[in-house]
Amino acid sequence: MSDGRAELTQALEALLQAIGPPPAPADELQAALRHVDGLTQSLGPDTPAQLRHFLQRRSYVKALEYLQSG
Repeated sequence: MSDGRAELTQALEALLQAIGPPPAPADELQAALRHVDGLTQSLGPDTPAQLRHFLQRRSYVKALEYLQSG
């Protein structure tokens, strides 16, 4: 897994953990979401279309499963 994918995987894991249960404080959740959004915006053109689709639709569980399977 490339460094970018590893960082995205970690960011998604952190976001899903912040979502809960139990949910994290709102500021922690917002920070985790901003981090994932920033990484999503920086994806290169070689990013698989399915992964890009999951991230754009905010299907974070599916995006994480995609990253972990490949």
